[in-house]
Amino acid sequence: MAIWLGLTLAAAGVTKVAVIGDSISTGAGAEEPRQNGYPVRMGVLLGDSFQVEAFALGGHTLVRKSRGSLMRKPIYQKALEFAPDVAVIMLGTNDSNSGGGNHWQYEADLETDLMAMISDLRQANPDVLVHIAGPPPMYPEKSGLKPDRIANLKERHARLAEIRRRFGVVAAREPKVLIHDLARAFGAEDTTDGVHPTTEGHAKLATHLAEILTIRFNEACDVGKALEDAGVKAKASDFEGYVRHDFTVPGVSCGGIIVAPKQAAAGRPWIWRARFFGHQPGLDLELLDRGWHVAYCDVSNLYGSEQAMLRWDAMHGFMTRSLGCSPKPVLEGMSRGGLPIFNWAARHPERVSAIYGDNPVCDFRTWPGGTGGRRSQGDWTRLLKVYGLDETAAAKHEQVVDRLEPVAKARIPVALVLGMKDDVVPPERNGEAVAARYESLGGEVRVWKKPDAAHHPHGLHPPEELRRFLIEAWKNAE
Repeated sequence: MAIWLGLTLAAAGVTKVAVIGDSISTGAGAEEPRQNGYPVRMGVLLGDSFQVEAFALGGHTLVRKSRGSLMRKPIYQKALEFAPDVAVIMLGTNDSNSGGGNHWQYEADLETDLMAMISDLRQANPDVLVHIAGPPPMYPEKSGLKPDRIANLKERHARLAEIRRRFGVVAAREPKVLIHDLARAFGAEDTTDGVHPTTEGHAKLATHLAEILTIRFNEACDVGKALEDAGVKAKASDFEGYVRHDFTVPGVSCGGIIVAPKQAAAGRPWIWRARFFGHQPGLDLELLDRGWHVAYCDVSNLYGSEQAMLRWDAMHGFMTRSLGCSPKPVLEGMSRGGLPIFNWAARHPERVSAIYGDNPVCDFRTWPGGTGGRRSQGDWTRLLKVYGLDETAAAKHEQVVDRLEPVAKARIPVALVLGMKDDVVPPERNGEAVAARYESLGGEVRVWKKPDAAHHPHGLHPPEELRRFLIEAWKNAE
């Protein structure tokens, strides 16, 4: 079932959003907190159809046994009287503290007390949608901190992971309760003291949360069970706080990986990494935060050849039929991953929503062939073998630029991130050549050029513009 705050509340005209939290939710750390705190900025971003009110007190906790419990205070009752349609709960930061009131001594009550708050909110409005935000990250590495502050934050930093885990248990079992990881909402440089966001940090947090509040989410997201139901054995492990599933792709006996979001966005969008799973995962993590799946199918040493395409055909069928994912993923290829993403898109343009190439190999004569690029003899020998070519035939073989017409006809947006000093996969023979040809065919292409970057590092930092481009492309394709 899809949850979207706008669908069920549109008749009321204005969606009431209650932010329930501690000092961060009062705007602490920002200049002019009443104007620049994240709840105020979030309200501005959401617009006139939302009424955002903060019910927060500095130094307060979730756990009820603590004398600093927010649930004991009149402001909490005001939050309930507000009867919000949407509640954003950002508590837990102070629950991690063993100093002062020693709030951490009550950590066994975290799940129970979170459930009590949710129950109170449901009594106030049975249709309330609850977003558990965080708790926000702490940064002991923030420059300029005193040794005792660093020691305190290091101790509490480890506890935050446990708090998030317990909050996640509640979110997993309760309907209309979602949990969001704020680890990438703002960084150490965006805090005043390793905890409280600066004015800029509050702006980033507001943008992050406003975007999340307007995403449609599905409640169910049990990839492990879906794999089991499909008769596929998988090994579960951690990937940056998300559950990674490694398995053998049915029908082709190659390795596959799926990383599941904490809750899937409606339509089950996914990004499909062609090579180098886990390398520079910033974009993938931001999409996971927003309900996307991340998938990988091993096509190493196949260089976008027919064998690679057959593996991808099988993986796509499995992802869509057995797991219910969108029929049109975003394809992501770094370096040699450029060959499979563009070749598969040309083969199946009806199955692709967007293409993202990062210093992508688009002409194998440059790499690994070495004509105008860097020679990799072992890769070149393997490529000739899997393509069934000799040196003479390889020199005349069609490349990505020769296969772009069906992709352009399908109006598939293409995103390219290029290091302009890349001497391994020179952009003028690869990414730039593809961009020029694609534009000449009437295709949409967006290029981010990194003037001083070589082949490494990959990725766009920060990935916000790229993320928005790809999400919008997927929405339009659906």
